[in-house]
Amino acid sequence: MDGLPIRFDNFIRFLKRDESGGTSEISEKTAKFVLSLIKEHKFNKEEDVRSLIRLLTRFGRKLVQFKPLEIALVNIVRRALHIIREECSHIKLDTSPLQLKQRRSTLKTLIKGTDSTQESAGLKEMKKRILQDVQELLDELEAHMERIAEQATQHIHSNEVILTFGKSKTVENFLSHVRGNRKFEVLVAEAAPGLQGQLMCKTLAEHGIDTTLIADNSVFALMSRVNKVIIGTDALMANGGLITKSGCYGVCLAAQAHSVPILVTCGLYKLSPLYPFDQDTFNDSLSPALVSCLPGAEESKYLTISVPAFDYIPPDLISLYITDVGGHNPSYLYRLLSEYYSPEDYDLNS
Repeated sequence: MDGLPIRFDNFIRFLKRDESGGTSEISEKTAKFVLSLIKEHKFNKEEDVRSLIRLLTRFGRKLVQFKPLEIALVNIVRRALHIIREECSHIKLDTSPLQLKQRRSTLKTLIKGTDSTQESAGLKEMKKRILQDVQELLDELEAHMERIAEQATQHIHSNEVILTFGKSKTVENFLSHVRGNRKFEVLVAEAAPGLQGQLMCKTLAEHGIDTTLIADNSVFALMSRVNKVIIGTDALMANGGLITKSGCYGVCLAAQAHSVPILVTCGLYKLSPLYPFDQDTFNDSLSPALVSCLPGAEESKYLTISVPAFDYIPPDLISLYITDVGGHNPSYLYRLLSEYYSPEDYDLNS
């Protein structure tokens, strides 16, 4: 246990250094790390289960501290905690914070006899079920893009014009899944100042999709030709809103003005129990040098330049979320929270 804080820090530093993968890749690595923590943890008595919950909660707090905007990573920890709490509820083991000090044995109601050997055997069997469920979570992360892409034929039709913003691996797989069956055109907004849309346009063209790169300021003018907008997201919030790359909010407003439906491809591991209140709740500021041609000039001292890294899209702008378990309206997402998370783990800092 003494070396675990150092192990947490080393893992988080590894995530910070690994810039090659996106949210999906680092979420899989986080799930594997959580799985290894559970495998190494002892399950000999009730207090061992409670200590595992405290351990994972501590790890979740570390993730929030080091990578506060990587919401999906903390969701992995919340999912693992929910799995453990569900198994504890099946054997009547209380894990609520208010009861931790009581330290009263509750396994006796399920396991006949008071022999510690029998109790340890019951806990080890519970550990196997927990490991199996967490492994299923890892398998879900590895297969979520394919499951989302399989639904593409239900939403993309022939001769449609589809608009997307920037680069998203999930959207790329979604569009390329039907490239051989139906002919359609894709408009890709370049997503300045990062210009990730240029990479997206090149990748889609390599898949044989008729693709056109457009400037961000051309989105509103071209929206009248568009049949639907398909975008990805960094996080899916409890109220049905989403946190995505800066500039996407303007695309969604243009789509609303032209009554164009907005589809969001998103794995449910990005679903978070947190609520955003405005554009600044979950956001970061980028360097003004990205958009200013006079970062060091004398005139720059009279300017206040804000370059947000993310946009918050309210749920009323979204038509449908296409997830790895099917399509859902924004108003339905709150029901999924009870299936994936425990209320005790909504705020890991509480």
